Amino acid sequence: MNSDTNWIIATGQAWKLYVALAGFGGTLTLFTLAFFSLGSSGGRFMAMTACGIFLGFATFVWFIAALRCPHCPAKLVWTMISSRPHSSWLIDLAALERCPACGQTLTERL
Repeated sequence: MNSDTNWIIATGQAWKLYVALAGFGGTLTLFTLAFFSLGSSGGRFMAMTACGIFLGFATFVWFIAALRCPHCPAKLVWTMISSRPHSSWLIDLAALERCPACGQTLTERL
């Protein structure tokens, strides 16, 4: 992605996408470890599953709250989730050229 064409990179918020991906990756890792711990005795399955659910939920809530338009109070993730199909909202979010709420473009600098 080029900073001349991507709105999120141009506004300095790409790191938030990477933190969210790391959180969701950690969630997937916990669920995978929980699955493989089913064969062993002990309460590791429930503990890892509970931690995975908590991490996934916390990451999603943080992602919704953290990625915002610097020009208007819009929460970009929530705006994209509520206005796009479930199969493409994340792709559309990563390819933003303007704020979906206020329409601020890259040519209208901060």
